[in-house]
Amino acid sequence: MPYFTLLLSGTCSALASFLLRLAGTLPAAGTALVFGMEPRALMYRLGAIGAYGAGFVLYALALRRVELSVAYPLMVAVTILEIMLVGVMLGEGMSLRTLAGATLLIASVLLLYAPAPASA
Repeated sequence: MPYFTLLLSGTCSALASFLLRLAGTLPAAGTALVFGMEPRALMYRLGAIGAYGAGFVLYALALRRVELSVAYPLMVAVTILEIMLVGVMLGEGMSLRTLAGATLLIASVLLLYAPAPASA
């Protein structure tokens, strides 16, 4: 269960990043509400704050049972891979370098979770 909580935490972080990206791409409509933000952009930003908050709570809960040296890389890897996936779905390009980086990221997380070799 703590690993599922870590996955959800990473997903919340990716969602927050996506919402902030959406808010930043909206055209100005001239109906600024708070801090000079348009209503839709403000809602996206508030949603991002909520998603970051939920991710933080889930991460804190997962740390009760998972070591920090394992939890943080997994949570960050989930976030990065989900953001890359959303980028591809939105038509952003993926270079060979980006793909190689994602492959190395997955390999590093797998190494962290691999059982220790038996000593002779």
